[in-house]
Amino acid sequence: MKKAFLSKVAGTLMLSAGLFASSGAMAQTTLTFDAAGNAIFGALHATAGDYIDTYLFSVDTNATYASGNVVVGKTWIDGSRLANYGITGIQFFKVEADSSQTALATTFDTSSGIEFFPIDALMSGNYGFTVTGSTAIAGLGGSYAGNLGLAAPIPEPATYAMLLVGVGLLSLASRRKSNDKLG
Repeated sequence: MKKAFLSKVAGTLMLSAGLFASSGAMAQTTLTFDAAGNAIFGALHATAGDYIDTYLFSVDTNATYASGNVVVGKTWIDGSRLANYGITGIQFFKVEADSSQTALATTFDTSSGIEFFPIDALMSGNYGFTVTGSTAIAGLGGSYAGNLGLAAPIPEPATYAMLLVGVGLLSLASRRKSNDKLG
């Protein structure tokens, strides 16, 4: 019993420290991707209010597809689990050479969780997205966390078939020439 109580106190202290270390009304973070092309992001806003958080990232190869999902934090109040943060929009943008931002057509779907992705593939360059939202419970802060994945397109099976046919034709032509020399 005593161990469980101390564990709860330690957890509460850690959460409180996280609340005080949270960022202001507008945060900007550069994402780092792992070897599989995934990056995590999130924010903890200690006070009630509206927020715009910006996340930046770079794409090294052409024709990369980005897709992300987000979950919002839950708070236990009067026997109910309530979402403590409401995300109202996520918008991708391209960072131009002069540091200006050009908005990209973005799908923001909340039908089953929160999913977002740019409509078109991303070419090599610098990009970012903004998460717009607000705390959902009066007088309390809120949080969210998400994942952004980057993936290069996979060639169609027809591409491999054409490659194999081409290699087969080259080897057939090569064999014919070698037979002519012998005969």
